[in-house]
Amino acid sequence: MRGSWCFWFLPFLVGAFAQEPESSDLAPPAAVEIPELTAPAPAAHVDPHQVSSELPTGVNLSLQGKIEPLDASNRRFRISGPIELKTNRGEEVFADEAILDLDRQTYLLQGHVSIFNGPMIQRGERVTYDLKTQKLETSRLSVSYDPIILEAGSFDAVMDENGERILVGENAGITTNDVELPHYWLRANRTTLYPGEKVVFDDLKLFIGDTPIFWLPYLSQPLNGQLGYRFLPGGRTNLGFYLLQNYGIMLGDADNAFLGGKKPWLLSRWHLDARSRRGLATGVDLFDTRLADNPNLGWMKFYYADDLDPTITRSGIPRGPIDPNRYRAEFQYRIPLEFRDPWNKDAEYALNYDLHILSDNNFLEDFDPRFYRDNSQPDNTIFFTRRDETTLFTGLARLRVNDFYRADSRSPEISFDHIRRPIFGGALQHEGQTSFTVAQENMADPTRDTLLDPLLTLPESDPTYQRMLPQVGRYEQFLIGQLRALPPGDPQYETLYRQLTNPEYSRFHTYQDFATQWTISDWLHLAPHAGAGYNRYFDASGVAGDTDRGMMSLGLEASFKLQKDYPDFRISSLGVNGVRHTLQPYAHWSYLSVSSLDPSTPQIDRLTFFTRPVPIRVGRFTAIDDLNNWNLVRLGFRNRLLTQRDGGTHQWLFTDTYLDSYIDDPELNREFSNLYQDITFQPLPWMAVDWQLQFPIFGSGSGYNEFTTGLRFMPTPNFEFAVQQRMLDNHPFLLDSNRINFRAYWRINENWGFGLLQQWEFADDTLEMEQYTMHRNFENWIVSAGLMRRDNRIRSEYGFMINFTLKDFPDVSMPFRIDAE
Repeated sequence: MRGSWCFWFLPFLVGAFAQEPESSDLAPPAAVEIPELTAPAPAAHVDPHQVSSELPTGVNLSLQGKIEPLDASNRRFRISGPIELKTNRGEEVFADEAILDLDRQTYLLQGHVSIFNGPMIQRGERVTYDLKTQKLETSRLSVSYDPIILEAGSFDAVMDENGERILVGENAGITTNDVELPHYWLRANRTTLYPGEKVVFDDLKLFIGDTPIFWLPYLSQPLNGQLGYRFLPGGRTNLGFYLLQNYGIMLGDADNAFLGGKKPWLLSRWHLDARSRRGLATGVDLFDTRLADNPNLGWMKFYYADDLDPTITRSGIPRGPIDPNRYRAEFQYRIPLEFRDPWNKDAEYALNYDLHILSDNNFLEDFDPRFYRDNSQPDNTIFFTRRDETTLFTGLARLRVNDFYRADSRSPEISFDHIRRPIFGGALQHEGQTSFTVAQENMADPTRDTLLDPLLTLPESDPTYQRMLPQVGRYEQFLIGQLRALPPGDPQYETLYRQLTNPEYSRFHTYQDFATQWTISDWLHLAPHAGAGYNRYFDASGVAGDTDRGMMSLGLEASFKLQKDYPDFRISSLGVNGVRHTLQPYAHWSYLSVSSLDPSTPQIDRLTFFTRPVPIRVGRFTAIDDLNNWNLVRLGFRNRLLTQRDGGTHQWLFTDTYLDSYIDDPELNREFSNLYQDITFQPLPWMAVDWQLQFPIFGSGSGYNEFTTGLRFMPTPNFEFAVQQRMLDNHPFLLDSNRINFRAYWRINENWGFGLLQQWEFADDTLEMEQYTMHRNFENWIVSAGLMRRDNRIRSEYGFMINFTLKDFPDVSMPFRIDAE
């Protein structure tokens, strides 16, 4: 680990070479024409191009002003400018004046000399063009390859083995600090610049002023922002001090039989990470840059860690034994398939992969906590799709590759979906879905040992039993009750236990829905709908036999709009320039009748714990196994305030207020649900507020309260903050919570900035997360540093991180994230 810390200064070096060249702000001046001479010139103004007919071709000279001889033999001439000289190699030279020497066959251009050759710019006071060799002698010029500046007199232009022009410097320096006396230089025994591709350093040193502060034996740094070397130093309690490094290169070109293409398209990032408490880790990420428009597809990742101590945890909760050889493999990709479809030539076929292979249940928590927060138990699916304008066919296999967490498998699931469309172009519309599924759900050992088995053995009066029972669903609670009621040694116990821990079945499902729309008296909109479906379960585990059931649904949606304009209503401070107010009351009656399903029939596609209202259109209800009779009316109204802004219409305020009135409640035997209130308020570009509220207003409602609020506000150009709060109280299954997140950034002055993040859980008065960052703006780069602390109740964890951002290249700065989450 001691040797690896030599890399911590590297962002000073590599940021400058990690961005594609930008066009220079200095454009060549327009070419000028040689004035046409209408009379013979006197001897003092001899045209040198008329003196000798032996000048070589390949030079184009544009000038204006006098041409005067410098000697009596008319062999040297001064040409006043401005001068523009174009060579046969594509170079354009601009200068104040030129001296032509016919004996030496040279042009000496002098005075504010600039040479443009693509993105490369050379500047100085004089340059010589040899008419015999047709080359420029540029040893005294400074060179810049936007935004890289090369030290004057140090670089020569040569041809590589492919005939491409490169710049080679011996004991040369480069910088991006475009001032008369640059503050830093990168110097190497040999520096090679491949324009548009990369810079290669041999025996590299970083100088701040005249003081060397860093050394590398070799570095090849591409000019593409996605390529080259990047690193991130820091530390965390469970990892120790760490240095995360990756190097990006492009793979695949026309000469590669496997990865062939017109240009390289496969981005590879190679990882070598060191963590003082966990050891070394390595891996590679492969990205298909042709799919860059879809951030959820197009990569394959491999990562391996030889963990020094896998038992170290973030939370302090003890772990069982874990193999120190820890790994992860991901593959998320879509392969378009070319088929000649006899029914629809526009149909699209694709084979999709979403695979995540992990060595153990704690790998993501230890090495990728950001991904772990969003998806701690990733799926593994392979599916084939056929899509056209109105239908989607899917053949899916869901694999249980990781057996240490609870997951279901589908082997296979075949489905065919119709989107809503008119039948024969008429007013009646149809949508539907049909599927066949072979499903199995497997309970992981930790869930079985820590949750299900205690629920089968603890007394019902035990507080632990009362606390754990709401953590399982209604179907599992039913089976636990059945198992607890059996006498010891009953032969059904083993069958029901297997059904509880590993339910499985084959299921056929279809549901077809028909709808139409009517408008009465040009103001009342009605949308009746009716549907029917059928399920059949067979080959089910447990004591249940083959079961089938039918379902029938009816519904009616009704709404109307009231609208009024206030063109003269203005509040400049809140961005109001005239108002249109739209009020839309609505009601949706939905009725579903479902044949009774044997309670012992396994349920895999079932409802999970939630706080938002469920869909009341059967076709939108994905928990097929949890379909039960319902009869309800959803009543509500929407408010929308629109105003004029930037030549268009801007939604200033939107609210949606609604509740469900139950005739037959499928869940909690309620008469009314909570009142739901969704609000979006965005009056100004620097202010936005969102609310999601629900609470009882009739009786006990749903029995709990939830308030979720988000505010983003920038009161001054130098200060911005965001606040989020989520309060959940008295939910029947989920734990009470009152959590507040606060983020802020203060730009103290041109040189200093301060960032803050805090997360409070007021249910137990705990500051769960705090993070503080300081940003220092130097002339050429920004240095950021920060500290974090997370309270995991049992054990707190701490972390720090340092980041350097080269100001000339903001797009290729190191990712600055104190907490990896």
